[in-house]
Amino acid sequence: MQSMEQANPVAGAVEEIEGIEGDEAEDEESDHLPFPNARVVRIVRSALKNEHQIKKDVKVAANVLLGEILADISTSMDAEPYNTLSIEHFNKAARKYREIALNQKRIRRIQKVLEKQRAELDEIVTEIELEANPESSLTPGQK
Repeated sequence: MQSMEQANPVAGAVEEIEGIEGDEAEDEESDHLPFPNARVVRIVRSALKNEHQIKKDVKVAANVLLGEILADISTSMDAEPYNTLSIEHFNKAARKYREIALNQKRIRRIQKVLEKQRAELDEIVTEIELEANPESSLTPGQK
């Protein structure tokens, strides 16, 4: 049996031309983006556990965000007094982005501690109120 392309070479050529035209249109649209859109989409898809349809505005927004982050890192590295920038300079500039997850964990831990302290304080306040007003703790009919 022959493949579809061999059976109908014109259809295969038309599909190839349409694919090229689509790629050119996408390239023109992505000229204003900091990174190749296909690479950004591959990175996003590799992090997704489930199959999702990703809309164009999400792809563009992710690409723009990555560009802004890299521009911020570059600005931080530019503040270095050295002519040659090394990986240490990059790591120093990128530190705030790499520590976001760590800081979120710290914030959650602090929130849990504060919730426990609030519960303990509520218990103490209730005990003090009961000691200050022993009459209010009595059930009706007792004296």
